[in-house]
Amino acid sequence: MKRIIIACDHVSLPLKVAVIEFLQKNDLDVVDLGTYSSDVIVDYNDYAQKVAKAVVKGEGNGGIVICGTGLGASIAANKVKGARAALCHDVFTAHQARAHNDANILAIGAWIVSPERMPGIVQEWLSTPFEGGRHTARVKLLDRFMGEGTNGISNVIFPNEFKFSMALSIQKTVFGPVLFSGRVEEGFAALRNAGFSYVELSLRNAEDIVLKELVWLLEKYSLKVTALATGQGCLHDQLCLSSINPDVHSAAIKRMMNIIDLAAVLKADVIIGGVRGKLDAPERDRATQRERIFDGVRQCCSYADNLGITLLLEAINRYETNFINSALDARAFINEVGASNLKVLLDTFHMNIEEVDLPTAIRMTGDALGYLHFVDSNRQSPGQGHIDLISVLNTLSEIGYRGVVSAEILPLPDDASAVQRTANYLEAIGVKLEKK
Repeated sequence: MKRIIIACDHVSLPLKVAVIEFLQKNDLDVVDLGTYSSDVIVDYNDYAQKVAKAVVKGEGNGGIVICGTGLGASIAANKVKGARAALCHDVFTAHQARAHNDANILAIGAWIVSPERMPGIVQEWLSTPFEGGRHTARVKLLDRFMGEGTNGISNVIFPNEFKFSMALSIQKTVFGPVLFSGRVEEGFAALRNAGFSYVELSLRNAEDIVLKELVWLLEKYSLKVTALATGQGCLHDQLCLSSINPDVHSAAIKRMMNIIDLAAVLKADVIIGGVRGKLDAPERDRATQRERIFDGVRQCCSYADNLGITLLLEAINRYETNFINSALDARAFINEVGASNLKVLLDTFHMNIEEVDLPTAIRMTGDALGYLHFVDSNRQSPGQGHIDLISVLNTLSEIGYRGVVSAEILPLPDDASAVQRTANYLEAIGVKLEKK
């Protein structure tokens, strides 16, 4: 039998009595925490928090709090960590409170909800299951916001110790998870207006970049480049480090070195992601192809080291490449290369596919971690999917990581909205963005 914990203030006692009768008629066990008299004036705060604390402790399957409007009772209940009290005045909001918000406490206003309307609202709240899916991550985030005696971000550890960035493409590209494809100034303006100080740039060929113009735009919008992503060379021009064609292999390395030169001017890292290619040669040539990747990375590391540039090896999921899919793969690869300026780049989208547990993979990577792509499960902005990204940030803090956290995301529903959604999420967890 379900147990519902209920309480009210002095002005809402008659409605509470009606709710209890309705619950008992439906074979529900009811725990009444008061108040029991309309003659004694009481504070709704005390009774709402009694219910919330009992629900959070698991003493019931849910709670109902009632005051005149329901506003004060819902606010008071939500001050208890783990309580999700939803103020509902009709059947629709009661349904949504459960389906989308997994509300474990129903708040009702006795001055607003009549005894005749009350049964429909209560029944809808009781009978509607939580839908889960994309709502799961959002509910987890709610649970981390307000805790008893906290400032609202009790489970976010030092969010401002990271450099938060977003990925844009300098040149027009068919590569999906970058914003403002080829529309550089529009993208820079959007990032700066949202409060970002850092930008990750994806490009096809450094030789096509007008450096003076790029530097001017970066200065105009007060942005610093965190990293240059190089995968477009392989995607558009088939210049992949894995190529067994000596000329193509050499051209891919030269393309990488040109980008490393640009990175030296911009004081940015360089990402080795899709540019490494795949092991797609006939079986007899796979060992050669694998060695080509190692050779290319070693040459790039040596060249970059002379310029003081760090290279970032990205672990990419199995559906996009068959070489270096997991954090363990990436760590093993950089150990074999043996270059001090080669670090691991982890991407939470890829990790969600490949890793059993994201925090464990981050801890295993440890001091080899040089960069993080901060993406939700659907490759959209944080908060749009189901990854527990707060635990990712907390684990980064735990291992002493103080580097870049960059959103490499799809431009959905559009570029500007993707930027704003990311900014909204970061501000909600306590990140201080520097809006103009």
